Amino acid sequence: MIAHVAEASELSGRVVLWLDPEARCTPAVLDAPMRLAAAYDAEIETIVVDQCADESGDVPFRRIGQVGLPDIPPIAHRFQLLAQRCRRTVEDASRVHKVKVRHALAQGDAVDRISEMCLMRGPWNIVALTGIQAVGSQSVINSLLANVSGATGFLLCGERPEKKKAGVGVIVEDGERLPSMLRAAERLSQPDVAIHLVIGAETSAEYAELEHQARLLTAEASIVTFAPAGPTFGVPGALTEIVARMKPAFVVARFGGAAFSDGRELSRASAAIQAPILLVR
Repeated sequence: MIAHVAEASELSGRVVLWLDPEARCTPAVLDAPMRLAAAYDAEIETIVVDQCADESGDVPFRRIGQVGLPDIPPIAHRFQLLAQRCRRTVEDASRVHKVKVRHALAQGDAVDRISEMCLMRGPWNIVALTGIQAVGSQSVINSLLANVSGATGFLLCGERPEKKKAGVGVIVEDGERLPSMLRAAERLSQPDVAIHLVIGAETSAEYAELEHQARLLTAEASIVTFAPAGPTFGVPGALTEIVARMKPAFVVARFGGAAFSDGRELSRASAAIQAPILLVR
């Protein structure tokens, strides 16, 4: 599937930004979804999913107060305050990047609510996750891919490197996805900054064939460079190490392949690469 998000005027998609009020929500973390939306002239719609227990839930609690100390706000109220703070941070970032933002609040299962949002305005959505804690277990990222049919890609936010002219890394594992991945990389890259192509193939024969296809496709693209990777021979983390050394501004890759085979490997790779990762189907 093409990694694409609709322009704001098309009303057929946007960047759906899943906020976790209890996690970090800083301008540096929000830089990636803002730049993604700006690159496609899209808008951002945040979603906060309230899954916290409160006084009406089944979890027993007791409030203890002492004279002279302020009352601790109830769990539900504290969650709302954190959500408001996250939204203000998003709005501040949106003004810097000149991106339109709207907000949504939902209750229940996060994957179900995100799926409904993408079906309501789709199919050209990209779902952005503000932290690795949102995909810390394999089941969450797998569930998003399996159930959110109205999304063409998933952005795992990460702080961009301090290097101002950092390029975009593209991990390509098949020729069919390569054209759309390159188009996404071109949108996300800065002018006259290299796009680094990393061939992800296990054997020498597969590597040579895929490299041949890629060189034919990029023959006239002077900004595309090929990383000296070589076949992985099935070694876990081999591609992650190569991409991490590039210190890229963004990474475009496929989830479920040699680079990011599952949620656990994605978590490890995100910590090593320390850059936003755009996952395509």
